[in-house]
Amino acid sequence: MAINKCGEQLMVMNRGSIVLAAIGLILFLFSANIASAENESASESYQQVIKNYSKAIELNPKDADSYYHRGNTYAELGDYQQAISDYSKAIELNPKYADSYYHRGNAYAELGDNQQAINDYNKALKLNPKNAEAYYSRAFAYKDLGNYQQAINDYSKAIELNPKYAVAYANRGSAYNKSGNHQQAISDYSKAIELSPKLAETFNNRGSAYYDLGNYKQAINDFNKAVELNPKYAEAYYNRAHDYKDLGNYQQAINDYSKAIELNLKLSEAYIARWNALYDVENHRRAIIDFNKAVELNPKLILAYINRANVYDVLKKYQLAIKDYNKALKLNPNNADVYFWRGLDYNALGNNTKSIQNLNKAAQLGHKEAQQYLSSHGMQW
Repeated sequence: MAINKCGEQLMVMNRGSIVLAAIGLILFLFSANIASAENESASESYQQVIKNYSKAIELNPKDADSYYHRGNTYAELGDYQQAISDYSKAIELNPKYADSYYHRGNAYAELGDNQQAINDYNKALKLNPKNAEAYYSRAFAYKDLGNYQQAINDYSKAIELNPKYAVAYANRGSAYNKSGNHQQAISDYSKAIELSPKLAETFNNRGSAYYDLGNYKQAINDFNKAVELNPKYAEAYYNRAHDYKDLGNYQQAINDYSKAIELNLKLSEAYIARWNALYDVENHRRAIIDFNKAVELNPKLILAYINRANVYDVLKKYQLAIKDYNKALKLNPNNADVYFWRGLDYNALGNNTKSIQNLNKAAQLGHKEAQQYLSSHGMQW
């Protein structure tokens, strides 16, 4: 949420001149510090900007604008708590300072406090109902909270106020997609692309919507465009790999999963997905390497333990499989499939007691195959 400092700070100088007109020496010092703040801002020397605004505040502690702009500078540095403190002081000095409410809302959103952000956006919009960016930001907060319909309403209002608001169309598309309306999502993504044809993320998101509708060819076209615009876009490679796998092109899928991993070594889901493709071409050893990396990155990724155990089962390494099933059950003690598979492994190892215990537990949890197996052997569960 970029801040146009130059225009805003020129406004501060004009206001400062009015406030301090009666006292010439302080006016000179105050204006000099504001001008210095503008020059340093242009060169992005944020710490110096903060010092200059702090000096201006020292000279005139009741100037809301200086607190507001210093808050903006703290926000640019990622110090959102300090930014909130300055925005709050600006609001205390000027309770009708709509921009301070808006930017304080942005700071709260950056800290993950979406509800407090919404409260501030509400106040900003009450003071300035034509602030398209405030509707857009409030929509973003609603979307993060899972309130997709309210997000759609706010994105629509932002678009009504600014019909060329490309990112509002793109994010409304995401809200539609999240709510299951993939066709409307595609319509919004397409409008965003028409207005801003170099948004790689929008091509990626439209590709995902096409994928959800089963239109794999169009999805691949969009993923191709996304990586053309941004060759380091790991998620686009990852999504295109899903397409290729579903089309049966396992080698291309593996290539794309590998590219996604190369670009983002912490993309644990890509290791799992690459294994699924590798499994289909029976490259079990490499699959296990991927699962090892996946659990290293995320020790609570239950699917990695289960799938690695499945590979060990194929390789008839039942003890290793059981070890992974144990870890999976520690993470989710009610996974009927895992009890069933572990029961089969104990059976393969000749441990009938533990095999029956696991199959019985799976049956109690509703596993149909386990129930059928026990019934066929005259056992109750």
